[in-house]
Amino acid sequence: METLITVIFLILTFLSFIFIFFGGFGNFLIFLFSFLYAVLTGFNIISTKVLIALALVYLTGEIFEYVFIILGARISGAGKKAAFGAIIGGIIGAALSLSFFGAAVFPLTVLGIFLGAFLVELKEKRDFLKALRAGIGSFLGRFGAVFFKMVIGLLMIIIIITHIFAYLN
Repeated sequence: METLITVIFLILTFLSFIFIFFGGFGNFLIFLFSFLYAVLTGFNIISTKVLIALALVYLTGEIFEYVFIILGARISGAGKKAAFGAIIGGIIGAALSLSFFGAAVFPLTVLGIFLGAFLVELKEKRDFLKALRAGIGSFLGRFGAVFFKMVIGLLMIIIIITHIFAYLN
């Protein structure tokens, strides 16, 4: 039974990783499935310490997602308010995707990030090109965040597989 649980867990983990590419919450799912797997296997394969490490790695990815969006906006010359607008726009876009059962989470989040930075910068500086640059910078920052979250997801998977193989040997 433990073998079946492990196979199902690994399949769900890899599917969760793929979800990151679409702007979804794949790393959260990796952590969630790791927690469930730990519970189902009596914390013999994935211990409480490993779960804490996975949680810290996951939270680091979440924090840096916003850092990348802010950096993208700031590097492109946007003001602090436009960087904040990008974050709020992304949150609004992600929330709106719920009306599509989450199917449009990536495009609506990216659109929200772009529009949030663009509209705030346009209101603040009244310069269309600077506002456009701020929106594009925030948009590019989002892609940097997705890349970073992929690295975080890979790190989480490496930690998990390492502990599974250590248990098997």
